[in-house]
Amino acid sequence: MIKFNGLKILMMLLMKDKIHSITDIDELFKEAAETERKLPASMRHQKMASWPDYVTEWSGYGYSSEGVTRLKATPEQITRLDLAVEIGLHKLDTEDRRLIWAVSHSAAFRERGPKWSKLAIILGLHDPRIVKRRYKDALVNLYYRL
Repeated sequence: MIKFNGLKILMMLLMKDKIHSITDIDELFKEAAETERKLPASMRHQKMASWPDYVTEWSGYGYSSEGVTRLKATPEQITRLDLAVEIGLHKLDTEDRRLIWAVSHSAAFRERGPKWSKLAIILGLHDPRIVKRRYKDALVNLYYRL
């Protein structure tokens, strides 16, 4: 990860990435969650059997050799992921950090945004509106801390 030696380097990175509003911070964390999902797994599980791979679906017995394509993260996305992690670690308290990352991961690769009701259940809150309001408050607090 990138080690920040001071606020000056952080501000240079913020200006370089054009983070000037609360929606830019929101987009930074959502892009960071998508980038995190694009990265390879930290542990690779080995196959413990010597059986060859075979397709388990009936519709999979075609003559095409197409596989599942996995998206790969670009170096710029990984740099912004590091920036989001550093901002989250140094500028947010634990509750806000947990909320922002949960919302970002819930909204990753979704057109309709985060699943507020599911997040309310996971975070122990009973109303999705409370989660949404606390998320907006956390983003506003982060914006003023930067």
